[in-house]
Amino acid sequence: VDTSVINGRVVVKDGRITDVAIVGPSSVDGFNNASANAILASNPTEPLPPEYPADKAFFTVTFYYNEDPAGQ
Repeated sequence: VDTSVINGRVVVKDGRITDVAIVGPSSVDGFNNASANAILASNPTEPLPPEYPADKAFFTVTFYYNEDPAGQ
């Protein structure tokens, strides 16, 4: 299974995504680039809700290539 794991954070509650990093790279550079670009292309995303208790929300996204995630 080829996967790319991306970390990032939404800051200032306005939906901007910053600090995108590949933390679990695929063995295929093109998959890593496509994963990072997918996150960056969605920037900005929806703002955090006003009741969200922090200024930042950290997230991790796993992209699966050529296979379904286990159990799906």
